[in-house]
Amino acid sequence: MGRVLREHNPNLRLVGVDTIGSTIFGQPAGSRLMRGLGSSIYPGNVDYPAFDEAHWVAPNEAVWAARTLAATYHASGGWSVGAVALVAGWMARTSEAGARIAAIFPDGPMRYHGTIYDDEYCRSHNLLDRPPAQDPDVIDDPSERVVDRWTRLTRVTDPIGRRA
Repeated sequence: MGRVLREHNPNLRLVGVDTIGSTIFGQPAGSRLMRGLGSSIYPGNVDYPAFDEAHWVAPNEAVWAARTLAATYHASGGWSVGAVALVAGWMARTSEAGARIAAIFPDGPMRYHGTIYDDEYCRSHNLLDRPPAQDPDVIDDPSERVVDRWTRLTRVTDPIGRRA
């Protein structure tokens, strides 16, 4: 998708969004509460050179962002929508004036009434304790440390070196 979009806008910045505990952008595999986001294997269909940066988002941060999006803009979705909304909101706040931010929200809220929109479920998983930080932590290399909260990776590479 990034290559096609860049044909129309060569200055496009492609930003990946993933969950903590996922290997996709080079972190070690860990337990993942969020479903539909992340992987414990290295998928062969990721075009790493296309990405300008990537962000990892924790479950509590995705829940907070998904619920805020639903309450504020009447747009809703699941874990991945919350994670993408958090990063897109930050990009909108920190990009230069006139920048256009396009976010892909891959699903709706139907499957999440018993999880991220259920207060009891969220309390039992400590997902409502605190809102996310205003800005992500920043690392240049995924091997710097294992991330446990919203973190921005400024240099995306293939974690197993298949492509440069």
